[in-house]
Amino acid sequence: MIDLILEVFGQMVVDQARKNDPPSERGPLPIKDMPRINSLERDHERLKLITMALWDILTERLGVSEAELRQRILEMDRLDGREDGRLKLREPPRNCRDCGRPMLRSASACPYCGAQSSDLPLFR
Repeated sequence: MIDLILEVFGQMVVDQARKNDPPSERGPLPIKDMPRINSLERDHERLKLITMALWDILTERLGVSEAELRQRILEMDRLDGREDGRLKLREPPRNCRDCGRPMLRSASACPYCGAQSSDLPLFR
């Protein structure tokens, strides 16, 4: 089951990275970006661990089945009118003031260049 969850989230990350930074435009990765990549990889691994632990708790304590999870994922996927394995953002992303790449409105820092955001909303 955890493979399904990781596949869905992992593919979304890959798709987003390809859309925002196509390989033909990217060129070789600058050395200065390697620490950020390593940090993102650590975050990704930590989120996988958290997801696995949460799934174990749901199955042990509440008896949630894999079929129920798959059904809920499908229902949530269809909320935006398309069954495409993607999450619909409630608000469109904003562009980073430093590098211009898209980032979540609620992000405190750009996931690409690390620039700190000064215009966070008061309420989310």
